Amino acid sequence: MQQSQGKAISIYLMDGTSEGIWEAKLANWNGVGYRIPRNEMKNCGDIADLNKPGVYFLFGNEIETGRTFIYIDEADAVRPRIMQPHTFEEKSDSWTDAVIFVTTDDSLEKGRVKYLENRFYTLAVDAGRYLVRNGNTPKQSPVSAPVRDTLEGFISNVRLVLPTMGYRAFEPLPVPLSAKAPVVEKESDLLYFSRKNKRVCNAVCRMTDQGFLVLKGSSITHDVAPYATGVIRSRTEHAASIGSDGILVNDILFETASAASSFVCGGSSNGLVDWKNSVGVPLKKLMDDGPEKCRADMLHLSGRGIKATGYEAADGSFVVCRESGFSMTEVASCPKKKLRAKLIAEGKVKNGVFTEDVPFTSKSGAAGCVLGASVDGVKAWK
Repeated sequence: MQQSQGKAISIYLMDGTSEGIWEAKLANWNGVGYRIPRNEMKNCGDIADLNKPGVYFLFGNEIETGRTFIYIDEADAVRPRIMQPHTFEEKSDSWTDAVIFVTTDDSLEKGRVKYLENRFYTLAVDAGRYLVRNGNTPKQSPVSAPVRDTLEGFISNVRLVLPTMGYRAFEPLPVPLSAKAPVVEKESDLLYFSRKNKRVCNAVCRMTDQGFLVLKGSSITHDVAPYATGVIRSRTEHAASIGSDGILVNDILFETASAASSFVCGGSSNGLVDWKNSVGVPLKKLMDDGPEKCRADMLHLSGRGIKATGYEAADGSFVVCRESGFSMTEVASCPKKKLRAKLIAEGKVKNGVFTEDVPFTSKSGAAGCVLGASVDGVKAWK
């Protein structure tokens, strides 16, 4: 069998930092991509490529659920168009990153970028990874067969390059195991979640390289706690996979263990604690990374339906651990509104769960950020 050939992708950090402007190129391709943070867009007018015709994607995170969204558009001059208002922001959250694709030979005239806009919209909707903010389906311009084939090659290259820039908008989610040929699961690969209180549930999941797959046949609760807005949204989104008896009829993929366990129990859950293997060992003990391995100095916080864990670091900061819960609602007097919005925008919180360890200057600051309220952290962390 002929071995597939490799591809050379180059990433150039134009201002020398990973938080700044990226330029991405693929060997032997006339396309070029740029990833630009919103606050840098006004500073890059000297990049000639950004004033060419092309397609662009605006990414951000929904404040309520933490889910990533994408808006897809085209323009004759991309940067000037991006700097204009977008109607989707009037009724939803603001974008934080723009990814732009143009060509070095200016070959993307209007009909071609309209074709690309429609195709990328369709791919994003079909992939189902991100919320698509476009209000209407973009119209597809008719093109000749040779042009179509050229543009499909352009699309294939964008799909190859975009994940290296941090976004997988056009990659389909893994096919549910239930849609494939029957698979015999290894007991060592499975994790279990069970509660026998008023919200009875029994679920099984498998950890994959893309997240946590809650398996078909799992039993989830009928009721959802009113504070769990992220779970409510997720239940609505996956309604077609939930039987009337609360039994899943399809596998469902979640980005984090806590998002998966919260979906199952209908409330707040720390997935690293609540998912266990067949002999009852919690996931956090099975994972060999991070400070969540059983620490004698681990502290716990609960309130407003949220549970979190943290510890005092050697440098005097207080670290909230990955997989800790995060209230997606906040009181009017919350002193940490800007910081909470920043954590969501940076992807450090998704779907009401911390995706990484986050340091704070104090226990009170950490507690206030987690709960969305003014909190005495010294008393709250126990």
